[in-house]
Amino acid sequence: MENSISANRIIVAALAVLILIPLVFAAADSIVMTADIPDPSTEATAFLADLPWIHLAAAAVVAALLAALREQLCKLPEKRLLVVGMALVFAAGLAWVFTMRVEPGADQYFVLKGAGEILQGDYRALMPGGYFYTFPHQLGLALYFQPFILIAGQNAWLWLQAANVLWLLLGFYCLYRITMLLFGKREVTNITLLLMLLCFEILLYVVFVYGNIPAFGLGLLAVLCQVRYFKSRKKRFAVLSAAAAVAGILLRNNNLVWLAAMLLFYLLDCIFERKPLSVVFAALLAGVSLAAGGAVNLYYSGTTGLAVNDGVPRAAWVAMGMQEGPMAPGWYNAYSRTVYEETGYDGAQTALLAREDAEQSLQNFAQQPGYAAQFFYRKVSSTWNNPTFQGFWISQVRDYSAIGQGKLSNSIYYGRAHLFLKGFMNIYQSLIYVGAAAFFLLRFKKIKREQLLPGVIFLGTFLFHIFWETKAQYAATCFPLLIPYAACGWLEISGRLREWLAKKPKKKKNFHKKPEEAWRDT
Repeated sequence: MENSISANRIIVAALAVLILIPLVFAAADSIVMTADIPDPSTEATAFLADLPWIHLAAAAVVAALLAALREQLCKLPEKRLLVVGMALVFAAGLAWVFTMRVEPGADQYFVLKGAGEILQGDYRALMPGGYFYTFPHQLGLALYFQPFILIAGQNAWLWLQAANVLWLLLGFYCLYRITMLLFGKREVTNITLLLMLLCFEILLYVVFVYGNIPAFGLGLLAVLCQVRYFKSRKKRFAVLSAAAAVAGILLRNNNLVWLAAMLLFYLLDCIFERKPLSVVFAALLAGVSLAAGGAVNLYYSGTTGLAVNDGVPRAAWVAMGMQEGPMAPGWYNAYSRTVYEETGYDGAQTALLAREDAEQSLQNFAQQPGYAAQFFYRKVSSTWNNPTFQGFWISQVRDYSAIGQGKLSNSIYYGRAHLFLKGFMNIYQSLIYVGAAAFFLLRFKKIKREQLLPGVIFLGTFLFHIFWETKAQYAATCFPLLIPYAACGWLEISGRLREWLAKKPKKKKNFHKKPEEAWRDT
């Protein structure tokens, strides 16, 4: 029994250290510099020096306010705060959608267009050279789009954006419930709720007609149900967790990282809690994930009479992730599609060429370690240290929208309000990173294994995009997972500040002075 407890603590400590390392990097990097996309038309990242004293001053203010208002935070009715917060997000999200009217472009447009064409009996997107022939992993998203197309027709994109608001609310509610279950303190959940309301980075994404926001909501629902299974041992939560996780993966392949983290915690639960049923649920999660992708392909094959192609091999995305590009190192540069087309859509030949290119990149990194360090620093920094996570960019590059037509919207995207919001998000980002790092540093010996689940998802996403193709938008839906840690970390900092102030000896008054001298001293 003692050996089991010791092994569990070693695993918890190792995972906590692994999570802490990228958090410390992100916190330090976000204080001294910032990554920005000054010209939306190019999507090129610029690395700009920041003003560290502003971030440090903001940190001091937050710590002082929490130290002074901790009792009031405990008294705030969290359910009322939740209802008011969700109502504000709902209203702001819908207002954003129907005011901005940001029509889809790029991949959003191609998935929506291809889904609509299939409904009309036009299957060119599944034929050689077609979008789904090259990127069949988008068929799950197309299946999600199709009911909206059937109901709303050409306006489907607008109602998909409105649905994003509901998915965002689901994600925020699940994150709130996860915080309650993992930390159990009202002040932590209340601060988490307040920080979620200030997370404008993710709110900007409701106009993104893609799988990011639905997968965010479904991913957090999967995590919540898994945590509830660990707490209650009720099997229905594990089954629901698997369903939500797989649905999220079908809409956004990046959620495979979430699935991997969940599988790890099922295995740890089996080992240290001696719950063999957790292995069954891990197998269920993995099996349903594999079966769901195949089921979607079978549906489209049966509907169209065409076999679903394997598409661009994974090796091409890895090779692209180790290349320079016009946007930033490791960002999308069209390599994956270009090499696939040049080989005549031959997956095996594409994979062979991609592996050769990846090996060449690795050789270059080995021969030039300084260049390798600079390459990966810029890749990671451009992904995790863009305060808006491309939230403004996704709307600015759309040809058809109303963002420049109104005085307010024009200010938000191009004027003074834009500068203010970017400045606020810059400080907010560093406060989240610093607070989350503080949690793992200051509560290192008190961390419980289940509290690490959101952090392991963050760690997995961080490591995955070191080698895979990357963009700041890929980190946008992972960043909010750090909010509960940040809330707890800042409470820990403020608590220690209160203790230090309480122990600090007070200056004794000199009662032997004359009254006028004493008055001068005051």
